[in-house]
Amino acid sequence: MKIRSLILLFSLVVSLSCSRDKVIISGVVEGGARTGISLERLDVNRTTVIDSIKTDRDGSFSFSTRMEEPQLMLLRNDRGEILNLLPFPGDRISVRTAYNSFGHGYQVKGSPESEKIRLLVEHLKKTRSTIDSLVNVIDSIQQSDHPRIALAHTAYQQALINQKRYTIRFVVENMKALSSVYALYQKFDEENYILGEEPDLQYYKTVADSLESLYPGISLVKSLREDIRNKEALYLERKQMEQLLSRAEEIGLPEISIPDRDGNEIILSDLKGKVVLVVFWASGNEESIRTLIRLQSTYDRYHEKGFEIYAVSLDNDKIRWISAIDFNEFDWINVSELSYPDSRTDKLYNVTQLPTSFLINREGQMVARDLYGKTLETWLDNLL
Repeated sequence: MKIRSLILLFSLVVSLSCSRDKVIISGVVEGGARTGISLERLDVNRTTVIDSIKTDRDGSFSFSTRMEEPQLMLLRNDRGEILNLLPFPGDRISVRTAYNSFGHGYQVKGSPESEKIRLLVEHLKKTRSTIDSLVNVIDSIQQSDHPRIALAHTAYQQALINQKRYTIRFVVENMKALSSVYALYQKFDEENYILGEEPDLQYYKTVADSLESLYPGISLVKSLREDIRNKEALYLERKQMEQLLSRAEEIGLPEISIPDRDGNEIILSDLKGKVVLVVFWASGNEESIRTLIRLQSTYDRYHEKGFEIYAVSLDNDKIRWISAIDFNEFDWINVSELSYPDSRTDKLYNVTQLPTSFLINREGQMVARDLYGKTLETWLDNLL
């Protein structure tokens, strides 16, 4: 009898332990019958799929997973739209959203941290709506000196400032909440973080210090600390690049003369008179490929106005390099020493990560680095 009692007691302890670790996320996607939905773990810079299902006829769904620590997670529908959550072990979370407004205008119960994230999401959505409206106003005005353009630009900048103030206030008031990590990584758009300037790193550090004392050793906080170290290294690199830019203004731009796919030497200074984006990439670097693919629309839009891309590939395999060019239809200037890691051009320009880019004006002066998307196009509008 004693042995049987011990077995029952052990089973009960194990059951209770498993129950404490089990997280159930269920809900309804209104208008989303029989649609795909996945549950993913969100790290600071990447996601991992945990499970994927299809909703029932009434749009309901349910996920069950075990967690040993609180984690940022998300629900993703079959259109790629996401809904962010921050469950703790043992949470029973209920979500209600609509298929046509997935990830905003939703309800969440059973997770206080997830509710805080919902507030962050809704506020940023309003800011984005305001910004989009102002951009449409600016685009609709034909006269560049029209007074409404200046007013719209002022309102645009104020909207950005207001959003940043809201985010900082949230972080300061929620230093002991894991949702503050989510706040740190919100973006205005695909490329621009709300807290993306070097002085903002103080908020990252303060949040990390606070959470490390409350949640020592959990993955989310360790990832935050690692990213802080990476950002510090990046800012140091930027300072070194500023010194390089300053030196380039004094002694002139470092010359580049590299062969193209046909063996013809392409000299960078021969492009003087055009605005040139020098991009360092590699055929085996996925982030490089994604960045160059996004650059194609900018190239197509501004090439006839005098914009050129001088793409320096850090490769050592000619077939692989040319295959990447042809497959992705990179039609700008493509060159490579084909001697990586012994190539000299990346060292000359102090390239420490891929992709890296440098913007050169018509006079052949280096004026900025690592510009892409809308930010790059704003520069081109002023330089061309």
